[in-house]
Amino acid sequence: MRELGLDFQPRRPGLLSVVLLLASLLLGVDAWLEDRALRGQLDEAESRLAQAKRRADRIDAGRRDSRPENVFSADESKALRQTIGAIRIDWEPLYRSIELATSEEISLLAIRPNAAGKSVQISGEARDMAAALAFVEALRQKPLAHVVLLSHLIKQSDPQRPIVFEIAATWLTGS
Repeated sequence: MRELGLDFQPRRPGLLSVVLLLASLLLGVDAWLEDRALRGQLDEAESRLAQAKRRADRIDAGRRDSRPENVFSADESKALRQTIGAIRIDWEPLYRSIELATSEEISLLAIRPNAAGKSVQISGEARDMAAALAFVEALRQKPLAHVVLLSHLIKQSDPQRPIVFEIAATWLTGS
């Protein structure tokens, strides 16, 4: 019969487990100290930011008090109103309709909307004339109207001979 080798005496912790325990404690203390240092830096940065905001508010309040009523000339006011009007326009329907009309055979080079004139010009390349005409036809949906192919040119220097085109359309902004 073979010997089972049962040992009922508890073993003492080995040197390796003691070293690992001490190393983990040391790493924990180091992480805690690093956390405290970083929190201190964060608190300091937040207090400097709050202080800078208070200074900026005081400077801004001083400027507002010393500003004359009519700062802009008539031309500047008109340009400012036009810019604000352009910012308020919902551009998404325009770009979505152009994106939906674009196929794999079309490469757009430029989209130039004119918010004041309610028009848009589109430049691009097509594999062939049929693709360019199909793109023009696909653009003839809201918010675009009066879509016209202004010009087209076969690019002779390119071996695939793509069609370079220019399209103009009126743009219904809804406002």
